[in-house]
Amino acid sequence: MNRKIVEQNQLFAGISGEEIDRMLTCSKSKFKQYNKGVTIFKQEEEPQNLFVLLKGRVAIVKHLASGRKYILYEVEENSVFGEHYFFGKNEKYFYDAETCTKVDMLEIPWEFFYCFCDEACHHHKQIIKNMLEILSKKEFLALKKLNIVNSTSLKERLCIWLAGEADKSNIVRLKMKREALADFLGVARPSLSRTLMKLQAEGLIEVHRKEIKIIDRKKLELFCE
Repeated sequence: MNRKIVEQNQLFAGISGEEIDRMLTCSKSKFKQYNKGVTIFKQEEEPQNLFVLLKGRVAIVKHLASGRKYILYEVEENSVFGEHYFFGKNEKYFYDAETCTKVDMLEIPWEFFYCFCDEACHHHKQIIKNMLEILSKKEFLALKKLNIVNSTSLKERLCIWLAGEADKSNIVRLKMKREALADFLGVARPSLSRTLMKLQAEGLIEVHRKEIKIIDRKKLELFCE
């Protein structure tokens, strides 16, 4: 595994390459590869590891008793997931983690984050600080999604999502397929497609294969209030 990919992860910010090597050895971390369509862990299983996605995409999915599922979010490459159980005791996963592509993964046992050596090494303290920053960022993203799903209509949900995802050029680059986006918003794919076409017909957006351009942001944001 290329160490440079690991060094670029926020979890290891401010930690040297040599310290990372010692840390991974001390923690008994493992590099693993998973094929597309594999479940890394399932809801109701007990958390054992923190996961660092080095390459590929992973979906965090909630399965309902009815058989329906929806995507809570997709993990971006070089991100951390499974961190929600960092301070928990006797917790169980609330969701599944499923691979969307072939992935390269670093799995770090949770025990490492609770145990300090007598010297209280700099790199051990730094990784805890980095972990807390990641948790803070994830909490903010969770609040963003809560704002979306609390909207009364699909049109409002979609407008809030578009406004939040657009870059400075008012372009939303689609990181997930339509079906995955529909699951994320908690709707059926045909409903999502109809709403996108309606917004386009109203002159608010232009829909392209891999991106959506916001044409009238002021009007679109009226649905975000």
